[in-house]
Amino acid sequence: MKMHRFFIVGSLAWIVSASMVAQAAQPNPHAGHNGDQHPVIEIPLHIAAPRIELDMSRDDMSGYNLHIDYDRFELESPRYANDDSEQFLEGHAHLYINGEKIQRLYGPDLHIPGKLLKPGFNQVTVTLNAHDHSTWSRGGKRILATLFVQLDKKELVLHRFSTSPIGGNKAIAKVSGPNN
Repeated sequence: MKMHRFFIVGSLAWIVSASMVAQAAQPNPHAGHNGDQHPVIEIPLHIAAPRIELDMSRDDMSGYNLHIDYDRFELESPRYANDDSEQFLEGHAHLYINGEKIQRLYGPDLHIPGKLLKPGFNQVTVTLNAHDHSTWSRGGKRILATLFVQLDKKELVLHRFSTSPIGGNKAIAKVSGPNN
């Protein structure tokens, strides 16, 4: 009887360990979706790069309102994707809060529930993406904008950053405050 139990326990242990090794060898399709792992598409130099900036305000009822200001880009659902070469730069946006991908965006305005932000300091980033989720880039830099917000401050937005700002040709870093 002891020998029989030994074989049963040993067989079960072998099956469990073989199963764990097989699972470890399988790629996780959701791994790396933190904003840095999507492939990039380099925008050809003969096409003007899209530009993007963000603004965020407190909502009168609850949470926060995010506005994406952009140009040289068609922000839309894949449902309306266009094969016309003149509409080359189209797609959607990805919203990240504190490094975590939250959702896709198909329009310029979004309500962010307060529960998605932690008390104090937060980072809100939006990337411009093709319909296959690749991130558009120019010169090796992903086209994105970031807001650094402090929820417990009167001036909600502390700092703005864009790799392709609307107001100029170079990346901006603007500190918001009463004197700016």
